[in-house]
Amino acid sequence: MPSKVNDIVTTAGLLGPGESLTLTIENRPAFSRFNFAAMLILTNDTFVALNNIRLPKRSEALLANAYDAGSEVNDELCASIPGPFCMGAGSGVDDSKGFVHIANGIADIGDLDPETFDWRGPVARVVIKCVHSH
Repeated sequence: MPSKVNDIVTTAGLLGPGESLTLTIENRPAFSRFNFAAMLILTNDTFVALNNIRLPKRSEALLANAYDAGSEVNDELCASIPGPFCMGAGSGVDDSKGFVHIANGIADIGDLDPETFDWRGPVARVVIKCVHSH
């Protein structure tokens, strides 16, 4: 729906804990909302997202929660987790939740040590800053 989307920006690679990046989007008067989504590393179907955020006139910092897509079993086994650490294939098995919900973090039921890999609450800080061009 090109008439509903003003700009799309993607990243070139993965971000680890504590890393950051800056993206620039161009705003037009008819487009005043911001959406953001990214998959979390060391999960099989968990993502971070902000939805329908009004673009600020100056600057705003937001904390973004992690969500479980509810599409795969959360067995926390590396064989089920794609990406650079575990190199798994993903299970593709429905976990019968079938809906998006706040993610629970690492619960010490698989290969991942919660002392090292657990997380709770917000998993990203997103700063939206209005930069006027002349």
